[in-house]
Amino acid sequence: MISKAKTFRNIIYTAFGKAATLVCIALTSAVVARNLSPSDYGVLGFAGIIIGFLSHFSDMGAGIAAIRRPSLDQKSLRTAFTLKIVLSSAAFIAAFLVAPFARHLFEHPATTNVIRVLAVNFLISTIGFMPGVMLTREHNFRVLAIPGITGAVVRCVFAVTLVLHGWKYWAVIFADVAANFAMGLAMQLVRRIPVRFDFDWPDARAYFRFGVPLVGGGMLVFLLLNLDNFLVGSRMGSTKLGYYALAFTWGNFISVLLADTVNNVLFPAFSAIQDDRAAMRRWYLKTVDLAAFVAVIANTALLANAHFFLVTFLGKGTEKWVPAETALKILCVYGVIVATTTPLGSCIMALGKTKALLHANALACAVELLLLLLVLRTGKIELVATAVLIAYATQSIIYLPFVHREFSIGLGDLVAQLWPVILALFGGYAITSLLPDSFGATFFTLACRGLFTALSVALIHGLCTRFRCFQEAGGMISQNLARVRP
Repeated sequence: MISKAKTFRNIIYTAFGKAATLVCIALTSAVVARNLSPSDYGVLGFAGIIIGFLSHFSDMGAGIAAIRRPSLDQKSLRTAFTLKIVLSSAAFIAAFLVAPFARHLFEHPATTNVIRVLAVNFLISTIGFMPGVMLTREHNFRVLAIPGITGAVVRCVFAVTLVLHGWKYWAVIFADVAANFAMGLAMQLVRRIPVRFDFDWPDARAYFRFGVPLVGGGMLVFLLLNLDNFLVGSRMGSTKLGYYALAFTWGNFISVLLADTVNNVLFPAFSAIQDDRAAMRRWYLKTVDLAAFVAVIANTALLANAHFFLVTFLGKGTEKWVPAETALKILCVYGVIVATTTPLGSCIMALGKTKALLHANALACAVELLLLLLVLRTGKIELVATAVLIAYATQSIIYLPFVHREFSIGLGDLVAQLWPVILALFGGYAITSLLPDSFGATFFTLACRGLFTALSVALIHGLCTRFRCFQEAGGMISQNLARVRP
């Protein structure tokens, strides 16, 4: 049976690692945004699309399938590792061959070389594969936080140092490769597993049966998250892509962190109780509640202070990034929706019903493509952001019947959980708008504005819910403290 206290501790360990990562990312992003042009930022985004697409073929879901197995012996683990080696090598070769053709879609002279350097990450990702699988299966997230923090620090040091020495976008590229290598090496150091190759056809077939639908769904998720970037870059140029990529990165930032923090813990936890639907129902609703609470605080703080964030924090007092403001605001709302729906992915994967993800993402991709074809000709990235938000929301057509069928959760149950989030978002934005415009022109006053918004949102949400999130977190903290007392 799953332990609430242990799961909470795992979330805390993971959150600690992500908090350190957040500090490093914030410092790196500020330095990079201040020293790169929108066009340079755009080439990073476009190269990331190509690498991100090929990454879905680099293990075909073998890692997740291995984590989900009720039991995993050494032969099965080595079979998954062998698959990872073969598929990652194939992805590297594919990226190396495809790179020269990318410049026909995105007119930037460095596109080919950037893609080829980033492709090295496919080979590097094999270093920590087996330790990562075993630590996740063992729910040892305290140890898993170490490689994450190591990678974040290495990325920050390399990126900041190189960009200040004039390396421009190459600073980010080499920092990414160095960080992934450091993470893999740290993973091997904290959980030593001898590198051995093995291959068992029944295990391989089982991995592919689980992984192929998951990869299909993952590719659709990738298209859903990157189709807009690809079309903006190829139709509107590198500068517009730079603006849009920055807006998307920050608008979706908290949802990515929550997915890494909460879902990485909950997937193995849900897998352990996949036959107890009542327990999964309780955990799912609690996770949605907490994820939505965290997301609405962070994204409303960014939404209400978007202009000052772009000028003071990223623009170094200039209006270089102001054209991204409206798109950023729209994508902040999108980020709250993504963070709220993301926990369902852990439930679906734990149940092994990955076709639901496939169908939901296929629907959203189709809607997004249709809307993008209509708005791209306008040349307005804010309309692109709106199209993305609407397309993602259409996934509810698939997900609502799923949660009703599997967990007996109706629309009324979800509304009861989420209506305070909507009220807190609008209330926090409205209250912050009353502050004078002069309050936000420095780092200190910008931080004060963000804190003011966050506290306002937390208070509104707390009053609407009788502070249930605080009570739940407080109860679990007390339970964990009681365990460590002599």
